[in-house]
Amino acid sequence: MKSEREQDQKKIIGMFNAIAKTYDTTNRILSFRQDEKWRKDAIARALRWVYAFKGDLQNLAVGDVACGTADMLLHIVQDLEHKGSLARMYGIDPSEEMLRLAQDKIAKQAPKQAPIQLECLEAKNLSPLQNEELDLITIAYGLRNVLDRHAALREFSRTLKKGGVLLVLEFMRCDQRGILGTLAHFYTSKILPIIGMLLSRNYSAYAYLPASIEDFISVDELEDELNAVGLEVVEKKHYLYKSVSCILAVKNTQEQACT
Repeated sequence: MKSEREQDQKKIIGMFNAIAKTYDTTNRILSFRQDEKWRKDAIARALRWVYAFKGDLQNLAVGDVACGTADMLLHIVQDLEHKGSLARMYGIDPSEEMLRLAQDKIAKQAPKQAPIQLECLEAKNLSPLQNEELDLITIAYGLRNVLDRHAALREFSRTLKKGGVLLVLEFMRCDQRGILGTLAHFYTSKILPIIGMLLSRNYSAYAYLPASIEDFISVDELEDELNAVGLEVVEKKHYLYKSVSCILAVKNTQEQACT
């Protein structure tokens, strides 16, 4: 018999299956296309840290968790291609409908020499990936939707190489907002659900967004959880008046038990 948390997780996955077809268009409109800018900036920052620890960007192994329709994957591939680098890429998401759309986008947009393997998996169980296999893990706007977050963070630590980089791009709970931050919060909590409903015809999915932000953790709390699994935060960058945060963490090069 499934636990209540497992049932809630299944509902969240079903919600993303339902909005998959309008997901990209809705994101672009709701963020005024800033979501692409934030993704690209976060990836550039992450790759700088990968280079700092690895010494080059050749033959990387990259996993994008909660990959959705492959936006992050394609941005990473394009960034690396511009640098003359190739990578072995994994796209991981529990939504079958999101992965179907991701496959279509990859077929049209990804370079043929950049293999991208898609896996229908939850973040808490990345069993096809070996210990210390990945140089970089990214998760954009997906960590809030992982109900067993601690298990997911342990999996990120397990599959990252020593000196490997984790990039979290997320709407984090912010307990101290200035005037502009308060206006941004009003937009995400009151205006965004209405626009999202009009575009997707699914009000509950976009009403879920502000509720999930309010119930989520702060950047400082996430940093504590990352430290507990051997991931050290090395950089923090905020967008949209601290409504969206980029957190970069590196796996400790010294042995540390994951608890």
